[in-house]
Formats: sequence, C-alpha cells, structure tokens
Amino acid sequence: MNSEIVNIDWSALNRNKDLKRLEEEEFELVIIGGGVTGAGIAREAALRGIKTALIDKNDFGFGTSSRSSKMAHGGFRYLAQKEFKLVREATTERNWLRNHFSHNIRPLKTNVGGFTDKKISSAEVKLGLRFYDFISDFNSEFKQYKKYKILNREEAIKEEPNIDHTGLEILGQYYDTNVDDSRLTLETIKESMFIGDIVALNYIKAEDFILNDLRKIIGIKAVDIETGKKFEIKGDQFVNATGIWTDELLKNYPRKVIRPTKGVHIVVPGNRVGNNHAFGVFRKDDGRVVFILTRNEFTLIGTTDTDYKLGETGKPNEDLDFPYCTKEDCDYLIGTVNHYFPKANLTYDDIISTFAGIRPLVMEEGKSESDISRKEVIIDTENGLTTICGGKLTSFRLMAENILYHIINKKRGFIKDGKKREFPKKQLKQGYSKQVYLIDLKREEWNQFLSDNKPQLTEDITNILYQQYGKGAIEIVKDVLKNPQRGKQFLNEVQFIPAEIYYILSHECAPHLFDVLGRRTEISMKVHHKKQLEIAEKIANIMAEVYGWDENTKQNEIKQYIDHIKRTIWF
Repeated sequence: MNSEIVNIDWSALNRNKDLKRLEEEEFELVIIGGGVTGAGIAREAALRGIKTALIDKNDFGFGTSSRSSKMAHGGFRYLAQKEFKLVREATTERNWLRNHFSHNIRPLKTNVGGFTDKKISSAEVKLGLRFYDFISDFNSEFKQYKKYKILNREEAIKEEPNIDHTGLEILGQYYDTNVDDSRLTLETIKESMFIGDIVALNYIKAEDFILNDLRKIIGIKAVDIETGKKFEIKGDQFVNATGIWTDELLKNYPRKVIRPTKGVHIVVPGNRVGNNHAFGVFRKDDGRVVFILTRNEFTLIGTTDTDYKLGETGKPNEDLDFPYCTKEDCDYLIGTVNHYFPKANLTYDDIISTFAGIRPLVMEEGKSESDISRKEVIIDTENGLTTICGGKLTSFRLMAENILYHIINKKRGFIKDGKKREFPKKQLKQGYSKQVYLIDLKREEWNQFLSDNKPQLTEDITNILYQQYGKGAIEIVKDVLKNPQRGKQFLNEVQFIPAEIYYILSHECAPHLFDVLGRRTEISMKVHHKKQLEIAEKIANIMAEVYGWDENTKQNEIKQYIDHIKRTIWF
C-alpha cells in the first residue's frame, strides 16, 4: 500500500513558490474558478499532459462547491421532468465517484413514499425507481451500490415508524451517496497535481484580460489577494469556471447567463427527527423536494430553491460571496419536517448550524427555479474565452471532459512551444481513468493499518479520519502515534483532533482560519454554534504556531470567522 503519495508540499507557507511559477511561466490552459468544476477540468487536463494554472479569487470550493446538500446523486426527481440524459449521466458519474473516492462518497439509503394525497403516487415511485436503477447500470462500467426495494404499507411502518403514515401506500428505498463537497473539490485538485504539471493557488483574482492585436486573450491581469501584488499570467487557452460569478468575466456578453437561486440547509442532531434513513419528501403546497439526510450523528435538512435577489444580505459586496439562511428559509424547512414527522416538533433550539449556497443555474425564460435544467452550457466569446456554467456537482468529471473535447475539437486546440498539440485517441479519450487512485483508501486497507498500529483513538474518530482524508488519514494517525496529545479531541462532543489541523496546514493550502473550519473540515457545520468560538480559538492557536501569526492577526482571523457564524444564526 502506497501511503506516501498524498504527502505533497502544498502549504500556505510556500505559496510564493507557486506565485513565482504563475508569474514567470506560460501555460497551455488557465482555469479561472477553483470550485468542483474547475478542479475537474484541472484533473482531466493533467491526465492529458496539459500544463495548467488553476486560480480562484477566494478559497478552493468557496462558493457553491462547499454549500450543497452534500450529496452525489443522480437526480431522481429529474425523471419527472423527462431529463433522462441528465439522469443517465449523473447516475453513472455517481457510481464512478463511489469507486474512485470511496472513503468520501458513501452509500446513502434514501426513502421516497407513495401517498394517496401527495405529489408522487405509488405507481410513479415503483416505475421511477425501477428506471432510476436501470438507467444507472445499463451498459455501465460502474454499477449502483444496491438495487432499490419497495416496502408495502406494513413494512414501511415497521421500517420508519415515525413518519406520518396518513395516505402512505408504499415506501421506495434506493441508494444515492453522501459526500463532503469541499473535500471532493480539494482532493480532485490534489490528484491533478500528483499526475500532471498543475499550479493551483487560491486567493488569486483575475482582474482583467490581456489581448493581442487580434483582440484575443493571451493573458490575465491578476492580483494576489493576500499581498496586493499585481502580476500577469500568460497562457494559450482560458476557461471561465467561476459558477455564480460567471457573468463578472463575461463583461461584454449580450445577456446575463446565470440565474442565481438560493438553497438553504439546517443541521440538527441525528436523533431529533425520528427517521432511520434519509428521505426525499415533496411539499404539498409548491411540490418542491426537501431532503432529510442522515449524516454520521447529524441530520441535514434542505434545500430551499428560491431566486436570489441582489441586495438580500444588505451588503452589496457580499451578495454572491455570503448568502445566509433567513428566518423564512428556516421556517420553510422546519415546517416541512414537522409535517412529515409530527412527533419531531423541531424548533430553533434544535439547530446546530445553518448554511446557504447559490446555484449557478443557466437562464431559461418562463421557467420556475425548480424547473430549470441542471445541464451544463459551454459558451465561446469572440476574445477566445471559453465559459462553462450550469451542471451538477455529481457530473463535474464529465463536464470537465466535455470542455476539453470542446477546446480540442471545436476550437484551435492547445498550442505548446508554438506548435499545435496532437492528442492520440487513447490519450484524448481517457474515460473514467480508473487507474488513477492516488488519494482513495479502501476500508480493508485502513482497518489493517489500524490493527497494525493500534492508535489510542476512538472508533468514531478513526471513522471520521478515514471518511474525510482517505490516505491522508494514515499520516494523521502516524502523527498521533508520535505526538499523543494531538489525538485529544478539541471538544468532547465532536470528533475533531489537532493532528488533522497540522496535516491540513502542511498539505492543503489553507491560509485562513475559515478555510480550515469551513472547507478543509466540517467544523462550521457540525460544531454547535454556541461552541464555535471555543474551537475556533483552539485551532487559531495552532495556526498561529505554524504560520507565525502575531496576536492581532490571530484575533482578526477569529473575529472574521465568528462574525460569519453569527450571521448564520439569527435567533
């Protein structure tokens, strides 16, 4: 077992090395946007030997890619919209993800009920689930985790006794997957760096484009947000993968491309709702789907689907960067849960955390927020910028493959050393590239490692380390074996330990406290809002030690993070 391959030197302490490369070298491909789409493009480029720069004005996964419903799923509800191609792509990509990142992408048993008085009937549940599994597995290299089941009313009541059984005829059970979306983004970037010539750096903003005499883009005017330094990034092909910020780079495009819609989630203790497995339920008033998701010892409830109005935060510069859950959003979700699980009686007091994200949906006239297609769209502008927008997190790899095909086959391809690159068919069509398993750790390998080394860690902690870090968990445990104090939990009620933080600061380019608490870990989501200051201070102390922060810098990092947490909790 090769456990050393994850140990790349990618610390924020060494970001000047990557800055120097961005400034001095020329790249075949420059990707603007470090969400899951940009990360996927970097990975596909690496597989084809394309020298690539990946930048983001914020942290990697800062936007939608860390604020989703934390699922890699095929989109069962899109069958009703006859989006069969989309569901086929998403289910097959979900199955690949479960094989490729098996530690992070975990099977999630999900229930959908057939009611006499709700949006979906028993016949539709039966037909839909049969087709959902069939479309996933037919002629596919990677198969569904387990086949769906249909429970009759009596079996359903026994399986899920706390749901309101009024009008319930059957309960369909199928499998999608849980995922830590921001870690998926980060691990995809790390894998691209392992296998190719990729420079990836956060907090680099593309301010403008450099054009040649033919008005074609040959470079980017960039600024390092951390230092204010301005410099240029030279390249051949340029991709806009900025998600909800797409229109900011499409300055002269004749119309707005993105229709931002807000999705809100709340997190409560896992025993509060009363469900044994995840549920997808349909609201009776507007027909929208709300998920009640089981996630370790927590329940994640979401999402809303409403047009996001600029100015909603009250601070124009935070409109897209920092959406928040409002009282109305929360009431919508709590009301839905209490309708289906009347014994739950959820209130604000049950809330551990809330978070909100904005979907970068592509404008479609005359359609409601929930009916807009999740298909991706590729746009070429006259100056040579290629933009990809829309799509689903689950299908990010396929979207990345599609945009590289587009550049190679529809545009002039990639130019290297003044010559057009030729791609042998085998290299061009890599497919799933199943041979690349550089971060994923199989459960049996992990169990053997723990058996051989016997760290003084609880089973809950070792499970979380495996789930979140894959092969990186091996280094974290090795650190605990050398430094036992780094295996002590920050707080008794949650399984986060100092060794994780030291690993992150060495290998995952996290300059700020919020990067660690909000994206490298799920601390912002899983630690109760009343305990956030305590754990933030403890982790800031470690970062101050490693990064050499003075007291003022440390306190400013804590304040910025806690100010954000306060805005997620209004009561």
